[in-house]
Amino acid sequence: MAQSNRAHEEGRIEGVSLASFLQLLEQERKSCTLIVSSGDQEGRFYFEEGVLVDAGSDGENGQEAASAILSWPHPSFSVAKAEDRMHRITLPLAHILLAAAKVHDESQEDPVTTGTQPQKRCAPVAGIYDDPAVERLVQTILSSPGVRHYFILDRHGKVITQSSRQLKLADFITYCIVSGIQMRNRLKVKGPNRIHLVLDNEESLLIMPGAGMIIGLLLDEYSSVSDIEDQLRPVLACS
Repeated sequence: MAQSNRAHEEGRIEGVSLASFLQLLEQERKSCTLIVSSGDQEGRFYFEEGVLVDAGSDGENGQEAASAILSWPHPSFSVAKAEDRMHRITLPLAHILLAAAKVHDESQEDPVTTGTQPQKRCAPVAGIYDDPAVERLVQTILSSPGVRHYFILDRHGKVITQSSRQLKLADFITYCIVSGIQMRNRLKVKGPNRIHLVLDNEESLLIMPGAGMIIGLLLDEYSSVSDIEDQLRPVLACS
């Protein structure tokens, strides 16, 4: 038993965040069990060929356990062999990470400051395609020259609508937002208000988080990012 515990401790992974390591396991299509510890708590993430199929902690399983583990402070973790588990988790890993980051972010807000600042109120959402906020956003995007494709996600990373049937950028956009939130929390700064990535073909990807939506825009090489941002920011303020 002592040798087993010693091996478990020696296999601890350090220098990388839990969310980043989970994404790495997904990208590398690993089949394994990730054992996570925080104080006297222990939980597990179960992967099959890069897919998070289950999680377990303190009598909870599935997505509830995954969300709980992601909320633990200062986690340490190690990799063990894969286990044959029931597929209790159906949401993509990106959605779970984004939801956990949002919960953490909201818990860090100053309740006094938050309560004293006026909140912008917009029209209620009637449905995905009947939502006037989405309609206004799409119309604004369509009127913006240089936009090749758009991807509109809800605050949990689920696709609301997108213009391309071939490009699979939704998960990547979600990962960018998650990484931005992690950096903000570590550096204790505000933002990011936007993420701008220049691609190898000189096109660029502009990601802008709003109050209730996230948009990703694939732009041609001649687009003015600042002009497009100025057009979309007022619409995003009410999304």
